[in-house]
Amino acid sequence: MLRSRFSAAVWGSLIAGALALPGAAHAQTKKIGISTIVEVPQLVETRDGIIAALADRGFVVGKNLTIDYQNANGNAPTQQQIARKFVGDGVDLVVAITTPTAQAMVSATKDIPIVFASVTDPLKAKLIDRFEKPGGNVTGVSDAAPIAEQLVLFSKIKPGLKRLGFLYNPGLDSSKATLDWIKEAAAKVGIIIVEVAAPTSNEVVPAARKLVSQVDAIYVPNDTTVVASLEAVIKIGEETRTPIFSGETRGVERGTVASMGLNYTEIGRIAGDMSADVLGGKKIGEVDAVIAYKAKPKFVVVVNEGAGARMGTPVPAEVLAAATRVVK
Repeated sequence: MLRSRFSAAVWGSLIAGALALPGAAHAQTKKIGISTIVEVPQLVETRDGIIAALADRGFVVGKNLTIDYQNANGNAPTQQQIARKFVGDGVDLVVAITTPTAQAMVSATKDIPIVFASVTDPLKAKLIDRFEKPGGNVTGVSDAAPIAEQLVLFSKIKPGLKRLGFLYNPGLDSSKATLDWIKEAAAKVGIIIVEVAAPTSNEVVPAARKLVSQVDAIYVPNDTTVVASLEAVIKIGEETRTPIFSGETRGVERGTVASMGLNYTEIGRIAGDMSADVLGGKKIGEVDAVIAYKAKPKFVVVVNEGAGARMGTPVPAEVLAAATRVVK
């Protein structure tokens, strides 16, 4: 069954936005559909950033905006059903969070504008042909990680890092793209990438256990399958004294040692601004798609001092001093 859900905090911010922006409201009520394949913290943050940016631009729920939010709960047929529902309802705009969600929406309509968010490689996923003025009915924001910069950070925390494990679901285009990028970046600094596949959530723990005996550390990309089981991977890292690094900063708060990038609320805000442009009358094909860390090049560096100690890799003082946020 399809359900629409918002947290109390989100509704509170929407109400506050409505009160704060009486003069910015757009007269005509718009209806948008927002969907994600699963609900994990960074994707919820993406959604909340989208809603906040829309409110800042004068599109306020309960005043001139209706949002139908749908979570596919990890089920591809359900995601396709949601896409058909949005088309049947005649929404003015679709916001698709994650690659499989965006692919389902693009397959369902060539007419309704689609803004994607938290999609790692929209070119490989065949959502767009180019970033600049992509044409058609699709644009959006990529959450590709600044991998070269991340490897520099990880090497500072783990001196002598030579073999880095990569745990991923090969069925996800975004993860395959990240694997290609990290292999290229790692080769330039003498790091070997050891990949192990986990096509389903049940295979994440066995794959992680297989990796720890072969590598100096493990990298968890922005992979919904693996991220959903991140605490289990972290536990293995603690048991084996193998540092776990993550592709997104939210993972550090959950217990990985470190990451560098943008927070996902900010990624959502970029997509929300794009959505506001389209709802305001701009042709979606004229709205450039962007890579988030290039659009907002000031990186957030988050380290978990306690996780480093538990995984046998104390975070150096100079890294702690330079971090944007330190989790104890």
